[in-house]
Amino acid sequence: VYKYTKEVLPDLDIKEFKKKHKEEYKQMINRASYIGSMSENMFSPVVYLGCYGFSYYKADPDKITMDIFDGMIDSICKSDTMKNIYKGKDCFSKKEIDKYVKGSVRSKERKYKDDWVFDFSCDLSVPEYFVTHRECGVCKIAQKENLMFLMPHVCVMDFATTEYKGGKLLRTKTLGNGDDCCDFHVVKPEA
Repeated sequence: VYKYTKEVLPDLDIKEFKKKHKEEYKQMINRASYIGSMSENMFSPVVYLGCYGFSYYKADPDKITMDIFDGMIDSICKSDTMKNIYKGKDCFSKKEIDKYVKGSVRSKERKYKDDWVFDFSCDLSVPEYFVTHRECGVCKIAQKENLMFLMPHVCVMDFATTEYKGGKLLRTKTLGNGDDCCDFHVVKPEA
């Protein structure tokens, strides 16, 4: 991310920017509500990623334009780190489907106020599945941080992460764009 930032903002003091970004990130994580451990909640890592992006913007909002923010999102999506996180994962595996089934049930318990709430259904004979998010943890952070305008730019990451897990995301609505839900429809990509 910083390599990209230095390329698009050559006059930026990158050391100072990194320092501000890291400090803002730490503060934002501390302000974010706990939604359970990574083993308990499949979306816990997404909180950290959302805070990373939001704190990048907040580190220097006068210089981080929407085009630069989009480029940062793109550089994260194309990074080796992101590819390695999803390496070997299959969005249609029993393990992945079970995470969604359990996660959907858990989400409706509303144990954590800033958690995701979603419905899940699947037909593995197709194969396809549907995730309908009624509430989004990253949107809740964005609202608290007065950064909802960034959400449409953040939501595009879902396409890359689905692709890395061997799926294709079809989606017409997102909470981040002001819609009533995020309507994930995940299918196998055409050969």
